[in-house]
Amino acid sequence: MSQAPEKKNRFQISREVQEEFVNGVAETMLSLAQTAGEWKKPWTADTPMGMPFCATTGREYGGANMVRLMLTSIVQSYKDDRWMTFKQLQQLQKDNPDLDMKIRKGEKGVKLLRPEEIVFTVEEDGRWKFLSQEEIKQFAEQKAQEQETPDIQRKTLFYPFTVFNASQVDGFPQKEQPAHAMTEIERNEFVEKFIASSGIPVEHHGGDAAYNHAADLVKMPFPERFTGTDEYYATKLHEFYHATGHESRENRQNKQSQTLKGYAFEEMRAEMFSMLTGARLNLPMPESNSAAYIEHWNQKFSGGDIKAVFQAATEAARALTTMRQFEAGEQPSARWFPKSEVWPELVNMQKERDAATGADFHSLPQIAPQTAVPRSERPTLVDSIAAFKETDDPVAKARLVLQNPDFLEMALKQDPNAVRDLASLCDTLSQTLYMELEEKSRTESVAHRTPEQQTAPAPRMRA
Repeated sequence: MSQAPEKKNRFQISREVQEEFVNGVAETMLSLAQTAGEWKKPWTADTPMGMPFCATTGREYGGANMVRLMLTSIVQSYKDDRWMTFKQLQQLQKDNPDLDMKIRKGEKGVKLLRPEEIVFTVEEDGRWKFLSQEEIKQFAEQKAQEQETPDIQRKTLFYPFTVFNASQVDGFPQKEQPAHAMTEIERNEFVEKFIASSGIPVEHHGGDAAYNHAADLVKMPFPERFTGTDEYYATKLHEFYHATGHESRENRQNKQSQTLKGYAFEEMRAEMFSMLTGARLNLPMPESNSAAYIEHWNQKFSGGDIKAVFQAATEAARALTTMRQFEAGEQPSARWFPKSEVWPELVNMQKERDAATGADFHSLPQIAPQTAVPRSERPTLVDSIAAFKETDDPVAKARLVLQNPDFLEMALKQDPNAVRDLASLCDTLSQTLYMELEEKSRTESVAHRTPEQQTAPAPRMRA
């Protein structure tokens, strides 16, 4: 006689739901990265991709749910940003009997997560006692009166619900077109204004794109070195996201982030943000070269850390929400974002930095493709090992370790206890590299300046 399957508790169900959700996000990201070269945008500048929202309530989806819906829209080429559950569609049909709305046969929905906070106490025998709203209120009143109350604990569990895109529903009313969509020039000006108003300084130089944490500075190659404005702004937003992790902003630079896993995870978050902003602003997807990086992180570094991946999606969505709020003329809810009254001054300060380095891209009608410098390919494991043995330059060694995912894996296997020390070394070496690039940029930027710019006063910097 077969045994009945063991009944799962709500915590097991919640974890399984999160695992399925995170795996879906990771698979979608990997699929996008692998096919970035052949990927074609289903929307145009006249009909840009909007933020996913509920077709019945009008409310935008937030956090990790927003990430999954936007990524799904990219993969499935959905032009519509309206979503609904099956029950919501039924209610719409009931309210509009003249319409004949049905989900097409064979269409599959997308599972999202609904958070629910549970409140409980732990009994003497170790069992959990879940509290009702009445009991929670009663204990709160007792505590206010300084009466003895049990230790109340809280946890957030997740439950699934499935939504369908309006494009999957036959007979669904056509979406109204937006009154105005940004042109390419307006989009570029918006990105410039957004990053400048955030207070994150950007300086152009002759080296690669990078964010220097110690100096809290985004370093960008001169605009004319890119294949076009799309690639320039996609790269700039990627580095902007890294800068939001500074301790004065989202503070993602904790002890865990100083490990190789932490560095890789930060890059994973930035790739996710790049995909979302690319869809939102008609910017190119990250290069297919990033597929290996994403796959490597997912296979070698995640270690089943479902909460971490879920957190990454939430953090990427938070940054996108900040950008959307700024676009709408609102004060972004992010606590670190400067108040609107100082935005004009910050924008002017950034213009002065650009002028001082000769990066006057605002007046360029088109960035010349013939001067483009392609991103360097990551070296193979064999090349990295050979180069590592041949050089005594610590900066070169650091580059090799950080650029090659397979080399990172090898370092972890050979000496897992030294991971934090290695990360600390790389952080120290990055300062050396920064000084090297800074000196190089001072020399090279002179060639890009006009006589008037060479005699211009130094840009004002915030204290």
